Amino acid sequence: MRISPAIYLSLAIAIFSIGCSSVASDRLPTEIRIGTFNLENFDGLDTSKLESVSQIIDRNFDVIGLQEISAIGAEKLKEKLNQSQKWEFILGSTGNRQRVALFYRQNLFVTQKITEWSPVNITGTLRSPLVNHLKVVDSENKGFDFTLVVVHQKGGGGKVADRTRQNQSQKLRQEIDKYQKNSQSDPDLILLGDFNSPTWSDQNQGLRDAPITFLTKAIETNQQENCLKKRGQPKFADGRLRFSNRGTGCVIDHIAIAQAPQGAEEEYIAQSIQILDPQKDLGFDSDRRYFSEVSDHLPVRAIFRAK
Repeated sequence: MRISPAIYLSLAIAIFSIGCSSVASDRLPTEIRIGTFNLENFDGLDTSKLESVSQIIDRNFDVIGLQEISAIGAEKLKEKLNQSQKWEFILGSTGNRQRVALFYRQNLFVTQKITEWSPVNITGTLRSPLVNHLKVVDSENKGFDFTLVVVHQKGGGGKVADRTRQNQSQKLRQEIDKYQKNSQSDPDLILLGDFNSPTWSDQNQGLRDAPITFLTKAIETNQQENCLKKRGQPKFADGRLRFSNRGTGCVIDHIAIAQAPQGAEEEYIAQSIQILDPQKDLGFDSDRRYFSEVSDHLPVRAIFRAK
């Protein structure tokens, strides 16, 4: 018998409340930090990188979509994170050693994997977006509940890769349309991950007129600057890096949300979208050290009301 997400969540919340009644609602945050982070070939075997990644996640996020993580890497990251807080993860089934995953704090969320959007994996060798339903734990059962989709589009340059991403964008739009037309779907949809292109590029044209808002559009460089032609690595006026991927100098890691009045725009805290800076936010003594020791991508974060 198939259990609907609504019934599943009701049962899970009841069980969670009985088992964790000591966690008072006033100790839960009023805001939740949601993000995306490409870990660049993370297998968890480099202990220094494992330490850095776990600290970045634990200090800056409550739930995060990860890219380029292996099954072993996910287990090792969970083990490391659980030395301070209880974290759990859901791992995508595609991508071999470079999968997508969802990591979340167990004391804050009741979580269920819904599906994977396999049509977006158009070659069968890419990554299918990982679709999950989450609800913030709240004693009054008023916690923010939403569907979070973790994406990792085709990487690399050249016309073939560009065309593949463009096709993936169109398939992704079709999956979003089907999801939002389904009366059983939660209207609060959050789409995040490594799209491997800016929002304004032709590779993302399938999503441009979708009923979603790319929060990262507010912080990326504009089309005229065309970061894909590698005209430097742009910064904000305060010196913060204005790109999420060092190799392109672009914001290619995005967070997008379904539009109001029913979508996640209502819970989003305005202007909270941010690329976390290696020195100003993550505590590294230089950008060079971060990029050589951790990843060629920077984490991107947005903050939402918890209820």
